[in-house]
Amino acid sequence: MYTGNLIYQAERPLSRAEQQQVDIANAELVRAVSRCWHALAAPLRALRAAGRPTARQASYGATEYPAAERLPESRPAECQPAECLPGRAA
Repeated sequence: MYTGNLIYQAERPLSRAEQQQVDIANAELVRAVSRCWHALAAPLRALRAAGRPTARQASYGATEYPAAERLPESRPAECQPAECLPGRAA
């Protein structure tokens, strides 16, 4: 008899007020989970941000990059492109 009532409740359409109550309850649940998640993730975000350079610290030229040797402006003038790249034969 109890399963019959569950089937009836599952199949019947909710009224507008009932649907609004369900939506509010779902929103409150999501808000509570979100607050908990943000509280747990805040220390991780702080640790992650501590390892990143700020905009002022990151102001260095392109020649300081390891890949800068492949840029055309950092190659010597007498060098041909195929000769400058390591691992390439002319």
